[in-house]
Amino acid sequence: MISAKNIVMQFPIPKRYIEYITKPFSNNYFKALKGVDIEIRPGDRIAFLGANGAGKTTFLKIIGGLLYPSSGTLMVDTYDTSKDNLKARKHVGFVLNEERSFYWRLTGEENLLFFGALDNLKGKELHAKVEELIKMVGLEFSKNKLFAGYSSGMKQRLAIARGLLSNPDILILDEPTRTLDPISAKDIATIISERVHESKERTLLIATHSLAEAKILCDKICFMKDGQIVDFCSIKEIEGKYNSLENYYKTMTNTKNQQYHLAQVK
Repeated sequence: MISAKNIVMQFPIPKRYIEYITKPFSNNYFKALKGVDIEIRPGDRIAFLGANGAGKTTFLKIIGGLLYPSSGTLMVDTYDTSKDNLKARKHVGFVLNEERSFYWRLTGEENLLFFGALDNLKGKELHAKVEELIKMVGLEFSKNKLFAGYSSGMKQRLAIARGLLSNPDILILDEPTRTLDPISAKDIATIISERVHESKERTLLIATHSLAEAKILCDKICFMKDGQIVDFCSIKEIEGKYNSLENYYKTMTNTKNQQYHLAQVK
């Protein structure tokens, strides 16, 4: 269970040089999240939709324990991500779409062994887990290749494997197919839907701009706008009301002052 109550996240706005003289003691802030409330059930598969800057990635990073909220409470299972960050993070795997998070002069296998050790895996358990994940994401024939020589699709496969090292209850993916060609994107979607979420036990939270990806991988939509959740409901409900996710997205994007709607999704 994930429970967010009145989550606010603000970042300081850098001052101009003249402001250090004229306003030395004042600070301005940008609110990326403005009182987010949501409850996510175990096994949910949720696509977070919204325009760039809506707050999707910021909110998911708070769930993953990578950021502390400015105010509010975020609970992962029974752990507060601010007060019990390390315990909460053990339940969450975060797949970042950033190549810089890997070591380019190590092989794919060596990268996973390194990050597995950081997750307190050791000896035979560590090697067995790495071998299992390499096979899961289809890198068994490229595991000894330097990460620098990996294609974009291979890098994303390795990122998914890294996110699963601690066998988390919750897996967060931030635009998992953003930089991929159509064939690679389809392969990644297949890995996520058929291997990563082969049972309903693992919760999937995916920030994406691809409506097709959202429909394939998820059963619920959380729509964010201007740092707030403006809708949270099932894809079945959306298709029944709007006929398609495309119509829904256009409506939600163009609607002003949308009321937050927490549907009784099942």
